[in-house]
Amino acid sequence: MAPTWPHRAAGRPPATRTAPRHRTPPPRDAAQHAAHLEALLGDPREPANPYGRPAVWAAAPGALPAPPAGLPGAGDLADAGRLARALRPLFRRDLALAHAWILRPLPSAPVPHPAAALLGPAALLAGVGALLRAVTRVVDGLSRHEPAAGQWRPVLASVFADLLACESLTAVALSSCPKDPRTSADGPGTHAGGPPPQPGELLAAAAGYLVPQLAGDLLNDLELVLEECGFGGDTPERHTLARILRDRSLVGGDQRAAGAAQTRLVRALDTAGGSWPDDVTRCTALFWTTAGPAGPAAFAGPAVAPRAGDGEDGTAALARLGRRLAAEQRALRVACAAAAAHEPADPAARALADRRALLLLAAATTGVQEAAAASRLPFLGEAGWALLALARITGRLGAALPDHMPDAQPGVWDELARRAADAVDCDLYATGLSW
Repeated sequence: MAPTWPHRAAGRPPATRTAPRHRTPPPRDAAQHAAHLEALLGDPREPANPYGRPAVWAAAPGALPAPPAGLPGAGDLADAGRLARALRPLFRRDLALAHAWILRPLPSAPVPHPAAALLGPAALLAGVGALLRAVTRVVDGLSRHEPAAGQWRPVLASVFADLLACESLTAVALSSCPKDPRTSADGPGTHAGGPPPQPGELLAAAAGYLVPQLAGDLLNDLELVLEECGFGGDTPERHTLARILRDRSLVGGDQRAAGAAQTRLVRALDTAGGSWPDDVTRCTALFWTTAGPAGPAAFAGPAVAPRAGDGEDGTAALARLGRRLAAEQRALRVACAAAAAHEPADPAARALADRRALLLLAAATTGVQEAAAASRLPFLGEAGWALLALARITGRLGAALPDHMPDAQPGVWDELARRAADAVDCDLYATGLSW
């Protein structure tokens, strides 16, 4: 498709959105903290806003603005998952700001917060999600008058499914963090001859390993779509992409951080037992703790008509995929037991760790979908997004898909396009945005 330049406003939200009022009582739960923080940060497009993207992007690395009064911190929310949700507006805004205000101070605190190692992956996913919404607006706007642009809809639907899978893994890993900051947060395998790693440590290591890798792949896909749609270097979308690529190392989103997490996974291979049902059940239970006292009411989003990949066919397809993944987990246990020891320098051990991480990603995806389905949540409780995400995980494992799998991409695209048009985040909660 020949590059074209759409009308300046094509596919982008109007700039006349009313700013939220700042004079609100001090928030208490994660969603209120997040809304309050988004109001404090103000309109990201406003040139005069010190926390807007024009000002932040123009600032030298050592001259970033000081944080506003009222920024949520570890003292406000000891629960790791709720702290990550409260800080998401900052993560969406800019990774360098997140590094300077939150991620750099947390590990050096006298008693490090349990979420310190996982807020980096959470920040990276929030940044990728914000860029995905922007690119979706571009493609949705172009495809209305240039049918060839529609070829990128399946690509963006797949990016969305992968993103939700990573969000699921990070959410359950955050929920598994100890509630007491004084509890040791060492990763799995760091104590030679010590107790075996806890399930939460394995989830954290899997998130630390997979999120940087998969986020890098998703950013490459988004860059390709922008390039093919004629959005060159001097556009807000390309500036956002360049900023994420530049700053992801600040939040532990680069290959160096992924390698360190992979080492922890290798050292935990001796305890790679368990079973597919156990992992899924654990992730289902962990996911509900992210919602807090509100339970299912914490999740937004209107009810919608059934989409392709949902209903009885989708549920049956999920069951078939689950059986295929359970077989992969059994094969992994046999392979792990066959070696007397596992060393990070051994390519075979690293390959096993990669498979263990992918199976934990699949378990988290399945657990989140099952928990949402039990409460009849729109979209998240439907089969479509999980089918697409699990199919892609199965492909990464090198396993064949079961026969007669429904095409879930159109339904996932419809949800993504709706979120991009209606200013809704690409998170698990379908959070409405002010900007």
